Amino acid sequence: MVGSHEFFKEGGTSLGTFYPTHYIVAGYHNLADAKAAAAAFQKNGFADEDVRVFDGRYAIEQLEAREGVNWIQKMEQQLVKFAGTETGYVQEDAELARSGGAFLFVYAPDDESLAKARRVFAQHGPAYARRYLNIAIEIIVENPNAP
Repeated sequence: MVGSHEFFKEGGTSLGTFYPTHYIVAGYHNLADAKAAAAAFQKNGFADEDVRVFDGRYAIEQLEAREGVNWIQKMEQQLVKFAGTETGYVQEDAELARSGGAFLFVYAPDDESLAKARRVFAQHGPAYARRYLNIAIEIIVENPNAP
């Protein structure tokens, strides 16, 4: 991985693809809104180390980039593409990043933290938000521009 994944408590990849398990990834149209949401999460009881904002360029070039992928990882990436799961989200993230967007990552491993997150999102609405679970991706805030 090109970028550092120390922030992600449970690792940042699965099957060779960016996959921050138990994190909510929220896309915002600009860095200021993402930072305001991060401050609201911290004010509402989320630990500082569980909330992080990345500008769009960093998120795409560092978090979602891959270097030195071996042949097994390439096969795994193709399987994910075939299944149509994460690839669409990476494209969605790339579009937001190219338009000046930013990303908020919040560690939400349980239903209680998810409920708190929903309350914060009601006040600081992202363009979209999704939570990465062990075997599924849960939509928290639907992207109105998604196909």
